[in-house]
Amino acid sequence: MAHMHMQHDESGDLPVDIKEVKNPKYPVGTTVELLTDHMSDMLHAKAIIDGVYDTTVYSVTYNDTNSNDQIADHKWVVDGEISYKGSVDVGDQVTILAKHMDGMQGATATIERITTEPVHMIDYYSSDHGRWIKNHQ
Repeated sequence: MAHMHMQHDESGDLPVDIKEVKNPKYPVGTTVELLTDHMSDMLHAKAIIDGVYDTTVYSVTYNDTNSNDQIADHKWVVDGEISYKGSVDVGDQVTILAKHMDGMQGATATIERITTEPVHMIDYYSSDHGRWIKNHQ
């Protein structure tokens, strides 16, 4: 489900140990068309690549710490933005450290999916907000 009416964190903060991809398919500065819809205003939006990172990526379900609404299958948080002991697998409970959206940081989440694809930090034009959203991960 796309996240509507949520406030983006545009700080660009990244986990300390995240590594940049060498020779990414879409280098920093590349203009692209988004083919994802995990935010209501993303599908076919124009975007500019700000960074490309090599890390483990997680989709999570959690309850918003402000409203207690369930946010299902939130895409994406990266390694270093969740807290867990030992290893983590699909179905495990973790604590979200990321603050991509208001009500996310500190929430207990269930891991829905794990992948190791490159993560792109982008600026994209939001038709919902009528402006550029900065540093979306």
